[in-house]
Amino acid sequence: MQRRSYMASFAGFLGVGLAEGTPLTGRSTTSTEPQDESERLDDRSTTPSSRALRNGSFESYLDGWTVGTDLPSVPGESTDPVAHSVSITSERASDGDHSLALYIDGTADDGTIWVEQPVNVSRVRTVTVDVYSQQESFNRMSQVAFFAGKKPRSGLEESDFDREKDIEDHSGWKTYSYSVDDLSGTVTLAIGMNVVWETGVRRYFDDIRLVTE
Repeated sequence: MQRRSYMASFAGFLGVGLAEGTPLTGRSTTSTEPQDESERLDDRSTTPSSRALRNGSFESYLDGWTVGTDLPSVPGESTDPVAHSVSITSERASDGDHSLALYIDGTADDGTIWVEQPVNVSRVRTVTVDVYSQQESFNRMSQVAFFAGKKPRSGLEESDFDREKDIEDHSGWKTYSYSVDDLSGTVTLAIGMNVVWETGVRRYFDDIRLVTE
């Protein structure tokens, strides 16, 4: 199956429309509950050189994040990837006023889309992310895609991600947790969605945290 991978940097270039969930689409676009402060590494408590997590609740739109995709081609075609979008929405949020919305047309029964940034995990034990599912289902339609580690020189692709956790195992918001105990220093952190069902899937992500205890 032919796949199309793209990266898009959003630092310093975002439209006001993103606040209301206007999608960023296309093959190439130019262009993350309140908690104890001791449990969160962010750019209020550390210097920029420490690679602290930036904008974990997406209140500053996609500032600090880069978007990546590993998508199949539209069935019957050889070039165009399936429809997909990344947007910041005020429709729902688990922390603050905004969340990240990811969409993939699952026509090809495949595809991964994510956001990533470099972070220092030297004092971090786990990474958590809140994910919204409209309803619980026995059907597996989408999975959380998680990666933390050294980014391959050729870039991330679907097989690099931990995709063991189904999103449809709950209704509403749920916090997923991933251990990074075996990592140290600055690594690439990537969180997103993998589609395994032949339908359009839109899921929401919010409040990505680096937990030190």
